Amino acid sequence: MSNEKQFQILVCIDGSESSYSGLRYAVRMGADHTADLTLLFVRPLDQGLGSGGLQMDIARENMLNWGHELPGMRALKRGRDMLVEMGFMEDSWKEQVVHTDVRGDKLGDNSIIYTNEDGAKITLEMMVSPSVERGILDEIEIGEYDITIIGMCSEEEMGAGKIKPATTMAVVSQSPTPVLVARELEQEHGHFMCVDFTDKAIEAAVKDAKIAVRCHCPIYLYSVAETDDELPIALGVVARAKAAIEAAGMQVVSDSVEIGNPVEKILEQGRKYSLIVLADTSVKGLRRFFQTSVAYEVLQRAENSVMIVR
Repeated sequence: MSNEKQFQILVCIDGSESSYSGLRYAVRMGADHTADLTLLFVRPLDQGLGSGGLQMDIARENMLNWGHELPGMRALKRGRDMLVEMGFMEDSWKEQVVHTDVRGDKLGDNSIIYTNEDGAKITLEMMVSPSVERGILDEIEIGEYDITIIGMCSEEEMGAGKIKPATTMAVVSQSPTPVLVARELEQEHGHFMCVDFTDKAIEAAVKDAKIAVRCHCPIYLYSVAETDDELPIALGVVARAKAAIEAAGMQVVSDSVEIGNPVEKILEQGRKYSLIVLADTSVKGLRRFFQTSVAYEVLQRAENSVMIVR
């Protein structure tokens, strides 16, 4: 195997269809096992286990044999079965069960690590945390992931174990690395990369292009000028982004610029693509700036999937 670090993908699984749509996209990014996948289910401390709970030996047995239903296990099992059905893993992969005690919780953290003979790795992880938001963010920090995929659960799907939209938005605003928010994520319509007038947006465009290449997704560059006077600036930033992407050895299918309200234009044009991609150009560490940005408003209002790149 190459000594090059494997691309690391975190997929937040909560049993919603959008989370499994995100998992399918992760498989595209990790084709030929060029990426390690972690499927994560976060359970608040001692949720549903306050009276009696389950003993540790039973918990470990369930992780191996998928016997009794543990909190989140059904969702993770479906994810594992999907990976087998898609040919991304085989039942012959080696299994290692890891358990970590957590004070105040009867089950603690439990995970299964699957590896094949070439060293490719898939991890199913049930984490306990004071909150779902905190658990996901802690895992992002610990695992040094290159991208996190989290579903935006619909109102019809909301219920026990589902990641609430407010939690998804909080993770996006605080994650130090790219977060893809999946909403019925289609596979074949490319990345719609929107660039504003900052150097940070150019860097984000190159970073997204590297992700797009992994899933063989075409790249479309776009920018919006709010006035006629801003049009030359928008044209210039798109040209710079295209040059930077091509200098990194990748191709842009098309580029375009329009005049108008950035949020409305991005939402209008972006619905044609698999994924709207925007850079978070807010001040690092100041969440309130992100919450008043174009990226945040597009993320809230878009009907299709959105990725925020940092």
